[in-house]
Amino acid sequence: MINRRSFLATPALLLPSAAKADPCAVGVDPPCGPVAGNSVCERGKLATFFGIPYAAAPIGQLRFASPRPLRPWTTELSAQDAGPASIQTLTGAAAWLYDPPWSQGEDCLTLNVITPSVTGRRPVMVWLHGGAWRTGQGAAAGTIGISLARDGDVVVVTVNYRLGALGWLAHPDLIDPSTGAAANWGMQDQVAALRWVQSNIAAFGGDPARVTLFGQSAGGSSTASIASDPRNFGLLHRAIIQSGSLHGAPGFPVMDTAAAYAEALAKRLEVSVLGLRQVPALALHEAELTLGRDPAMVRSLGRPPVLPVLDGNVLQVWPRDTALAPIPLLIGTTRTEATFWYDLVAPDGKPVTGLGPPRDMAQLDSMIRDLAAIYRPEAEDRASTIASAYADAARARGAAATPLALWITAYTDIVFRLRARAAAERHAAAGSPAYLYEFAHPLQAPARGVPHTAEIPFVFGTFKDPFFAAKVGAGAAEQALSDATLQAWARFAHDGNPGPGWSRATPRAPAINVLGGPGDWLTVQGSVRGEELAAWGVV
Repeated sequence: MINRRSFLATPALLLPSAAKADPCAVGVDPPCGPVAGNSVCERGKLATFFGIPYAAAPIGQLRFASPRPLRPWTTELSAQDAGPASIQTLTGAAAWLYDPPWSQGEDCLTLNVITPSVTGRRPVMVWLHGGAWRTGQGAAAGTIGISLARDGDVVVVTVNYRLGALGWLAHPDLIDPSTGAAANWGMQDQVAALRWVQSNIAAFGGDPARVTLFGQSAGGSSTASIASDPRNFGLLHRAIIQSGSLHGAPGFPVMDTAAAYAEALAKRLEVSVLGLRQVPALALHEAELTLGRDPAMVRSLGRPPVLPVLDGNVLQVWPRDTALAPIPLLIGTTRTEATFWYDLVAPDGKPVTGLGPPRDMAQLDSMIRDLAAIYRPEAEDRASTIASAYADAARARGAAATPLALWITAYTDIVFRLRARAAAERHAAAGSPAYLYEFAHPLQAPARGVPHTAEIPFVFGTFKDPFFAAKVGAGAAEQALSDATLQAWARFAHDGNPGPGWSRATPRAPAINVLGGPGDWLTVQGSVRGEELAAWGVV
């Protein structure tokens, strides 16, 4: 596995066909200050720059504050090592997806730039990682942008932003007098990174007028939030939303709920809310994790509100409820998203610790009702018939109709598929290009299904990394699928169209561009699981 602290320590791993390539220094002089990275001389001078700070360290009085711009530096910055990830705890499915960061800490506002050349003007792809706004890093094994930059001829930027309590704790007492913000520090970091790109990416061979913001899960939902705010419209020119739930009320917090949680955390730590700025960062992180698992707190507030908050300042409208910027959109899901939480199997055949599935049909019915009340309140009256309708549809296809199988289908539809489809329809109705996809390539046996996150190593061309190969496969079929998926994402960044064979969404019943699964790497289908969607009143 690549040592991700020093990415060019083993250049043959990065560029398998250039075993004799030697890394050599390359320097650029953007407005932020001079930066020294590495160039692999034998493959078109692919250049890598890791750990570039894009904002001041959010420590001390800048904890729970809007990111501050850095003054330009004059001494050349060595960009050899990835910066620390935001403080996090990796367990269960998160540890299945993410390799442990080589370092983590509160001083985490850095980004990485990988470019085919520091000359020219190429499209820029800015990646926001997922992880429930609690885990992840820009330099994870699955999202090293070497292959995407080289084979897609794009500049790849991956971003670290504040996570967990440090990124999302909110309270009116924490108001930043310079911005009026009292919440969503992590989202402000993401926007600050986009502003850095606008100011500096030309020096790395990027075109600031062709920026694609793309992300998965929490990163996909963050992409939607940023792309729906007119204040950000000049910062991005295309958007890719991979398995973003497009969150909204009642499942996500408003300021009153978030403030009550912050007060409970302060009480637990025996400080005031303002005193949370003085608590050691790791102690704050661990105390918040403990509080979030407290049964009394869960009964009182539900899901711990360390999440994007509808604060009326940074986040003024939920992404579920609004249109995105009038730019090209690529949006989609995996075939069985919920496998990630309820039926994930490691390469050794052992189940990955996850959430509890329904035990029987009665509990399935109850869980569907509860989930619909949060994620599909507009169709809550239909929830009582969903379990039986899904069971009938599964039996008609000869598929499993167990409570677990039906729950995975229902969860995937309620939280992800229906929202992605609605967003594509809304975008198309507004006259903007939209493409709806579904990733259908199953995990390698003994694992099963196509879980949340399964597409990531195919988009980035990292499926052969030892961290992923036994999970997703590393054969000829995976190579062909990764080549095609990577190229589709890159073509979309170039001109807003993923390429030949893709069907553009329509305002009603858009076709689905299915990647992988039976048949060729791309098939266009008029409907996927239409019987189940009809139970929700979706034609």
